[in-house]
Amino acid sequence: MVRRRKSAPPSREVTATALGLGARGDAVFEGPIFAPGPLPGEQVRLEVRGERGRVLERLNDAPERVEAPCPVADACGGCALQHFAEPAYRTWKRALVVDALARAGIEAEVADLIDAGGEGRRRMTFHALRLGGRTVFGLSERAGDRIVQLVRCPVATPALSRAIPSLKALADHAAPKKGRLDIAAAALDPGLDIALRGVREVSLALREFIAARAASEGWARVTVDGEPVIEIAPPKVHFGDVAVTPPPGGFLQATEAGERALADVVMRAAEGAKSVVDLFAGSGAFALRLARRARVLAIEGEAGPLAALKGAAERTPGLKPVDARVRDLALEPLSVQELTDVGLAVIDPPRAGAKAQAERLADSAVPVICSISCNPATFARDAAILMEGGYRIDGPVTPVDQFKWTGHVEVAAVFRRQA
Repeated sequence: MVRRRKSAPPSREVTATALGLGARGDAVFEGPIFAPGPLPGEQVRLEVRGERGRVLERLNDAPERVEAPCPVADACGGCALQHFAEPAYRTWKRALVVDALARAGIEAEVADLIDAGGEGRRRMTFHALRLGGRTVFGLSERAGDRIVQLVRCPVATPALSRAIPSLKALADHAAPKKGRLDIAAAALDPGLDIALRGVREVSLALREFIAARAASEGWARVTVDGEPVIEIAPPKVHFGDVAVTPPPGGFLQATEAGERALADVVMRAAEGAKSVVDLFAGSGAFALRLARRARVLAIEGEAGPLAALKGAAERTPGLKPVDARVRDLALEPLSVQELTDVGLAVIDPPRAGAKAQAERLADSAVPVICSISCNPATFARDAAILMEGGYRIDGPVTPVDQFKWTGHVEVAAVFRRQA
């Protein structure tokens, strides 16, 4: 049987006024139609296919429109709203959390948005592709699969932005003839931690180039598919006062300021707790801070981050006992029995949330839960589960903006079991 490919819907041209912004920062028009770029109140001519629109002409400017600081802001998928004036942008982003809670039927105070852009994003993933005799290097475009070329990035840390030309040179040497090369770079101490994926052959010429650039640029470590090519010095990130060497390409909060803002909520929740469980612990951003006060059980689904956490705990004097275990909490959440005698549970799941684990927590006797999420919708869903189980939100829900000019917002809140 031969399957026929569905043809793309025919395009049409419409003139419409943006009614608001969706959760990803795209303008929403009647229909609904979604299109990147316009701000609420702006009238535009659109080419429309299905629910997606492309701006052909903007007919007026909203009062909140400003000049974007990045020359490729209109195309790059890294930022969606650099052209949105700061006060209006902050109001919109906080409203993402307010609206998500309201849809879940939760009444709660939402604090002012914390600007956690800090010195910029300390980790980014760049892409490269060979086209003919040249290498295209940059970030993915918005709502597409092409690569937007760039020579600097105003939302990256200075160290990461300065490194873009050298990373482009690395891509020139490493990109395969066919297929995309991914270069994950993190600005750590004492230099960049660079992880490549998609290299077909680690040739002698590539090794020599990496060694030369690592020496001249101060790159700390370069790996290919997790295997080290060179390590000048172990790259380290500090979680509080504990130094950790994360796995190649490992997860970190996007900005140092964002991590501190979330950790502040966690540490306030931990006052008086003698036993803590850190769920989805990663490399220990919260667990290792908490271990200064209480014994910690850290649970993480991947072995690499957990090994980094455990190694740092063993090397650091003065910490309370840290027990680190690999476990897929989506498939095997901690049971009510395993949560016995826990004074605080910290939960920081991926975007899909942690419905199954939230249900176990809701049935437990854990007195305090600190919930952190990068998705307001799943945060609100899981919060509703906890509240149905007898918890209440203690203090305001805190929105944290470490992905500036995007639709991504972190959420943190403390829940206490009602007597």
